Amino acid sequence: MSEELLINEAQKAELEKIEKIKVSLAKMANKKSKFLFCVPESQSPTASVYEIYFHATVVKNMGFEVIILVEKGDYVVPAWVEKELTAHKHISMADPKLTVGPEDVMVIPEIYSNVMEQTKNLPCVRVGLLQSADYMTSALIPGTDWTAFNIHDIITTSTTLKEWVETFYGKGKYNIRTYNIGIPDYFERTEVPQKPIISVMGRNANEISKLVKLFFAKYPQYSWVTFDPMLTKSKPPQPMRRIDFAKRLQGNFAAVWIDRISSFGTFPLECMKAGVIPICLKPDIMPEYMLERDENGVATKVVEGAGVWTENYYDLPVLVGEVLVKFLDDAITPELYKTMSKIASKYSQEAAEKRLNEVYQEIVDQRITLLNAAINSPQAPQADPSQPPTQTVDILLPPVTEEEK
Repeated sequence: MSEELLINEAQKAELEKIEKIKVSLAKMANKKSKFLFCVPESQSPTASVYEIYFHATVVKNMGFEVIILVEKGDYVVPAWVEKELTAHKHISMADPKLTVGPEDVMVIPEIYSNVMEQTKNLPCVRVGLLQSADYMTSALIPGTDWTAFNIHDIITTSTTLKEWVETFYGKGKYNIRTYNIGIPDYFERTEVPQKPIISVMGRNANEISKLVKLFFAKYPQYSWVTFDPMLTKSKPPQPMRRIDFAKRLQGNFAAVWIDRISSFGTFPLECMKAGVIPICLKPDIMPEYMLERDENGVATKVVEGAGVWTENYYDLPVLVGEVLVKFLDDAITPELYKTMSKIASKYSQEAAEKRLNEVYQEIVDQRITLLNAAINSPQAPQADPSQPPTQTVDILLPPVTEEEK
């Protein structure tokens, strides 16, 4: 083959590439992009799964097509999430009909390093959703980070987590966008009289059981007090829908939260919004809503009065007793409830939706800028207007390996 023919073939390939980019740009301009959200299966209520569905609903309301990517074809939509948030098309990652193009966006939670690895060569935008530092580190092998999977965009739930990423994985390596998680309005405090019942939540069942036993050992006179695990009354007990969870919580006067590895802490915020006093073990990463920041965004101190927080697990039974005494004596100050309400007010779903609209529009605009730059590159040959445009060639999404999450 002559050199001239080789040059012509190269120019033809480049022109086809540019035409594909133009097709993708047209799709993005007309909101024909697909947004694909990877969701792990979980019939037990988890804030992380709920939040993914919330993101998907926000994007759908922006006018884009939304697809929920699941691992298996027999995926069961979680009943504890409101139906209006789960009304999306659900497709298995192994579906041979699933295709993506340069105009599409895939959002991958931190636990799915296998999906990040298997999709690293896809032409779509790929965004890491970081809600848990613990899950991110457990899913990565030593010496790697998300840039190894060609992921350079991160959405995360707090400035604290953004700072954590920059401390350990490098500042400026990622384009990190933050937003505040929104707590649904049905958690709002009601006029329902609260009872001497204590909600208790944690990851470790043994720690919860030990807490209850230590409380009754120290305060046998309060044997009539109830610790509520926040499950249905059925046998066997089942997880509740989130709205039912909120109603149950509103009727209790206090709640205990034991979670060392949480990177945000949704439950204490739910308590604050419901007017329920949170009694919490401080996690390894202090929740963003417990920090006060100066005008430069630097955390200066921990908010005082937002419930009861301790670094010592064995303080918890004693603190529960002290709060109970104040509750029974009607000695809990109105200032405490005002502080909790003020903190919770910053975490509304309306504010979260507004910020996520900005975040996802920024991602789309960033992609449009990048594709336009590829077309306007000085090396790009000019297309022959007499030739029809080449259609975008989509690439099949590879299946996810069976891996316990």
